[in-house]
Amino acid sequence: MSSPLMESSETVVLLHGIANVPLSMAYIKRGLEKEGYDVLNLGYQSTRSTVESAASELHTRVVSAVKGGKIHFVAHSLGNIVVRKMLAEPFSRLGRMVMITPPNQGSELSERFKNLELYKWIFGPAGQQLSSDNPVFFNSLPVPPCQFGIIAGGKGNDRGFNPLLKGDNDGTISVETTRMESASDFIIIDSLHTMILFSRETLEQVISFLKSGKFRH
Repeated sequence: MSSPLMESSETVVLLHGIANVPLSMAYIKRGLEKEGYDVLNLGYQSTRSTVESAASELHTRVVSAVKGGKIHFVAHSLGNIVVRKMLAEPFSRLGRMVMITPPNQGSELSERFKNLELYKWIFGPAGQQLSSDNPVFFNSLPVPPCQFGIIAGGKGNDRGFNPLLKGDNDGTISVETTRMESASDFIIIDSLHTMILFSRETLEQVISFLKSGKFRH
């Protein structure tokens, strides 16, 4: 089904993470709509597509759906990697991007479990690409050509939620693997990897960055 055409002065494109659906971004969607943004909450076959094929499909959908005004991106987990790949193709009127728990340097759990048949079946080709021992792939991804901020999940200590991961973490990825040197701002929220999407603080920080290019510290 085709997306409705959006002609607002500012549109926010939302993109969910691996093995998830647009409903996971619904709380953020409602909050952004209350702030006056048009919101395009996109779904894609995260467990059956490569990052490259998902990015190509979504680029076409965004360009066809958004006909005017700035385009911002807010993504969760794998969605950030897909958006980074999308931004290899130029977007006119590009605004800002908020990365929520992005595996910008890969996933240690993906590296640990990638050879298990159950993992392959659940997470598909993108799950293989996310492995932290795949530096060629991550180094090939463009740095977003816009202001972007990173929200990581963690406890703010050296242990995090999951003892299988090094240092602070959100139970799924470590805080350190979310980082990118070119980020305009960075903040840690005390939350697990998926539950962070339903946090009032996350929503407020997303709104703050889209409006000002800064988080509220």
